[in-house]
Formats: sequence, structure tokens, C-alpha cells
Amino acid sequence: MKKVFLFSLVLITVVACSISFPTDSFDDKTATQVAISLTATALDQKINQQVTESSTVETKDESLATATNTPVPPDDPKQDLGQPTWHDDLSTGQYWSLDSGDMEIGNTTLSMSSGKLSMKAAAIGKGYNWWLTYLTFQDAYLEATFEVADCSKDDQYGLVVRAPDYESGFAYYFHVTCDGHYDIRRWSNNGSSMLLSMPSSEKIHKGPNQTNTLGIWIKGPIIRLYVNNNLLQEVNESTLINNGHFGLFINARQTPGFTIYMDEISYWTLN
Repeated sequence: MKKVFLFSLVLITVVACSISFPTDSFDDKTATQVAISLTATALDQKINQQVTESSTVETKDESLATATNTPVPPDDPKQDLGQPTWHDDLSTGQYWSLDSGDMEIGNTTLSMSSGKLSMKAAAIGKGYNWWLTYLTFQDAYLEATFEVADCSKDDQYGLVVRAPDYESGFAYYFHVTCDGHYDIRRWSNNGSSMLLSMPSSEKIHKGPNQTNTLGIWIKGPIIRLYVNNNLLQEVNESTLINNGHFGLFINARQTPGFTIYMDEISYWTLN
């Protein structure tokens, strides 16, 4: 059985997961659902596991994430990066294992239609649901355009980077909310921490039926957050420093049926 599982890992192309990070009541345990797509066998395997989280109060981590005082970088990093290393116009689901039809992970449905990848969360309060491609990078600028349908207040969506594996949920999560706030969450074996204090920005297009282009520039410990070609903030955070997978996520906190559409996604390798 062990040999069969190890062989199957070679066939993994994308993984979607659902996880609830510590809530305001700081629950000690969170139910995690993991789904693995094996394209060679067209088998969708769902694994349920329990994640025991740190009981540490979730706050801005001052010891690891600090604002930098380096010269202000350009608002649009693409000006200096040339052609992307990789680009997906989402005309097919080849990088996301969605060519053969919709995928249901927990309460979330993923599908491809009209050149967009959609995620729909049927119910609220089910935590972060993420979808990772098999591609990886370490230092890169990742950018994707998102459209949101009906949403309210702190419904969340965004980008995932430096996920070291498919199952743990460890990664950086850059998210924006329907009401125009943003933050970056670090999830590691030390627990979960929001690295900023949920600031708001007028650069974020707020409300339902809006489009926002999110970008995350990550090189070594330096992380820069962008929205609509505007630099929001830069932080220094070195917990997750190695090569990892990337993708997108959704977290419906207010709106049952909260749906996002990713229109295109690209990354530029940083040397």
C-alpha cells in the first residue's frame, strides 16, 4: 500500500484544500479537508484530517514581520520585468486539473467557463478553501485578475504562494476583502498569524461585482503586496523561504454562495 501511495504522488497535479484558521475564539482544532487530483487515473481522492493549531493568540507578529524602510519600489513591477516566465489565460484548465469538469471540495465548487476559473463557496464560516497548481517557484512576482460577484464586508479571496506541500496548508495568503481591506497571513508549523493589521486601501475596488488585480512580489524574506498596479505595503518575513506551489483561495465569511472568478494569472521569476 505504501508503494502505491508513493507512486501516486508522482501523478499529483493540483490540490485543493479547505481549512479554518483560528477564529476570534481561537479554537484549538480545525477540520481540514484535502482533495488530491490524480490526472493519470482520473481519480479524485478526498482525505479528512484533523489539524491541531497553536493556542497562541492570533496577532500581528512583530518579531518576524516588519515594515521595511527601503527605497519605494515602482507601483507596477511589470515595467521592469519584461515578458512573464509563465502565463495562463485560463482558456483551458490544464494547469488546474479542471479540463474534465467541475470539482467539489467540501462546500466549494471549482469550474472552468468562458476563460475563467471560478470558486463558489456554498456556505459561510467554513474557512479557507484553496486550490494549488503543480507549478512552483521560490522568488517571483505573481499576478492574477479576479472578479467577484455578490459579496459583503469581510468576504475574502486572494493568492497563495510558497506552499511547501499540498496537504498542510502552510503558505502565505495575500487576501483582500469585499469592503476594501487587505492583509497577508502566514500559516506554518508554528501556527497562523496575520502579518498586518487589516488596513484598508482606496486602491481596492470595493463591493460586489468588482474586478481587482492582485500581485505579490516575493524575493527571499521581502514580500510586496500590490493591487491594481499600486504598491500597498512591503514586509520582511522569513518563515517560509523555500520553493513552493501557488494558487488561489476563497473564504466566505458573510455571503452564502460567495463566488470569485480568476480571469488570468502570470508570474515573473526574480533573479
